Amino acid sequence: MEDKNKIILSGYYGFDNSGDDAILKAVISDLKIEDENLHITVFSKNPDKTKKNYGVKSIDRFNIISIIKEIYNTDVFISGGGSLLQDVTSTKSIIYYLALIYISKILNKPVMVYANGIGPINRKFNRFLTKKMLNKVDKISLRDVNSKKTVEDLGVKNKNITVTADPVYTLKPADKKRVKEILNYENIPTDKPLIGVAIRDWNNSDKLLKVIPEAIDYISNNYNANVILIPMHYPEDLRISKKAIALTKTDCFLISEKYSVEELMGVINNLEMIIAMRLHSLIYAATQAVPMVGIVYDPKVDGFMDTIGLESKINIDELEKVELFTKIENVWNNKTKINKHLLESREKFREKAHENVEMVLDLLKSR
Repeated sequence: MEDKNKIILSGYYGFDNSGDDAILKAVISDLKIEDENLHITVFSKNPDKTKKNYGVKSIDRFNIISIIKEIYNTDVFISGGGSLLQDVTSTKSIIYYLALIYISKILNKPVMVYANGIGPINRKFNRFLTKKMLNKVDKISLRDVNSKKTVEDLGVKNKNITVTADPVYTLKPADKKRVKEILNYENIPTDKPLIGVAIRDWNNSDKLLKVIPEAIDYISNNYNANVILIPMHYPEDLRISKKAIALTKTDCFLISEKYSVEELMGVINNLEMIIAMRLHSLIYAATQAVPMVGIVYDPKVDGFMDTIGLESKINIDELEKVELFTKIENVWNNKTKINKHLLESREKFREKAHENVEMVLDLLKSR
């Protein structure tokens, strides 16, 4: 391959979200392994930080002049990964990502939707635009079967759709020495098994802040384990984690500093199980074969749990302590079986994640 191959990565980058940071790191790493001479440009909210952290060119995701110039000069435009095409967050978000795809196709550039989670898309106009744009792109890879169903429901007729896996499956955790340093720094004892809790603010946070502290106390009193709260998005998750800790009656612990993707994966690798809301806290757990209870606040969480074949999930709108305690008890009692299941499926998902890279390379070769 020629060293002039240029790729643009567009996604929710530069927002200090561990899940999206993990996606970006995995995509860049996987592409560079295949072709170290690739010239990668990332659209980011914080271009300087992105450039420093990932060793790539980065421009302001809202600088339209620079964006058009970069797209004009690129060989392949990549949209993803993550949940970019949805209108639960806002219509502005989905219009932004669809507009980038539109500009790329106007400039006659190959476009790949890379390991996306699609939906929910509720507004009629947004559904129309998404259908129109997805029918124009060259390749679509989706990270779960629920996203494929959403695409089908939109009426998308694109023949180049593949269900792969989240890019994060290809990442490796930090080594045990580094994880031990983190736990020591955060004053987290390792004399007992560790159980993680990863929560985020949501519409009914009052209920969340009632049930989660009770669950922490339940775990501490019944499993002879230490509970650690693991924020995934700063500073939002740190704030609600501190609120939850303040409402507990037993001792629990907190990952208070911001750590890299690999470091958080390493911490999660040390857990016996995790109770988590954010998708990538669950994906990190799956990559490390850590048993989990998923709190479903978004269809993407439901879709992921279905994809990995686990039923240990509870909808946040139905979050009650008895049901949550029952889910925790079931996972705890079956953690060896669940660990084995996740280990057996992990390699399959890693291979599927690599299919995303092969699709990009195919676009570069065929342009």
